[in-house]
Amino acid sequence: MFTLLKGKPVKDEIINYVTDTVQTLKESGTEPMLAVLRAGEDSGQIYYEQSILKNAAKYGISTRAVDLPESVTQEELEAALTELNDDDNVHGIIMLRPFPKHIDSDKLTAMLDPEKDIDAITDMSIAGLFSGRGNSFYACTAEACMEIARYYCPELKGRKVTVLGRSLTVGKPLAIMMLNEHATVTICHSRTPKEDQIAACRNADIVVLATGQTESYGSEYFRNGHIVLDVGTGTGRKGTIAGDLDIEDIEAKGEITELAYTPVPGGVGVVTTTLLMRNVVNSAKRKANK
Repeated sequence: MFTLLKGKPVKDEIINYVTDTVQTLKESGTEPMLAVLRAGEDSGQIYYEQSILKNAAKYGISTRAVDLPESVTQEELEAALTELNDDDNVHGIIMLRPFPKHIDSDKLTAMLDPEKDIDAITDMSIAGLFSGRGNSFYACTAEACMEIARYYCPELKGRKVTVLGRSLTVGKPLAIMMLNEHATVTICHSRTPKEDQIAACRNADIVVLATGQTESYGSEYFRNGHIVLDVGTGTGRKGTIAGDLDIEDIEAKGEITELAYTPVPGGVGVVTTTLLMRNVVNSAKRKANK
């Protein structure tokens, strides 16, 4: 039996928290605000910005979009970011990267106020995750995996988890989050021999696919009873959006009859954008309680 670990019920729980918290904050005189900083006319960034602004409005979160031309100077971008950092009405900032090639993105990232870093890109946020101290926010995609894992598998303690991928946005932070839940974690990556990847996956209880290798992980990687968190998003064989999991291969070979996995779309991605909203309201909540 194959079970879809859908993101919607997880998302709904987060939405309930967000809407209730926004209402409470507004009643006490605080209006959560999210700011987006963009430079240039990249279509993907524009689409993502519009999606963020639309979602924020849906949950009652105010927004501020700072859209600058491709020709913007380093000084102008730094000035715009400083203004957002210093604005007490802004509780969360998302910088849409990459910036134009002539911009020093690392400098801008270092300038971002960690308390408003709801996308967890600053060194302070990353350090907070690894140390387990402070009020840092976590990378939203990695945290979405954790929310889904906790929802469908409440007891992570003692579970064996294999993470395929070591990116700073998913693989590495997710491995630390799983360790903080007392799971036993193995990380595989592009330099890990395939036979070792297969062995690590088959030995695990939970497998996280976060390599971006669309439909590349078939039946040889899995066994009955696996929980698979599929973070991949690419174009599959049929020209539609697909994840890293090759579910067609698994179904065709018929060796595995019990598998629970997150669908793509409808799984991890559904939860990720909602977590940005939760981070904004939590930032506003922290500031209101100071």
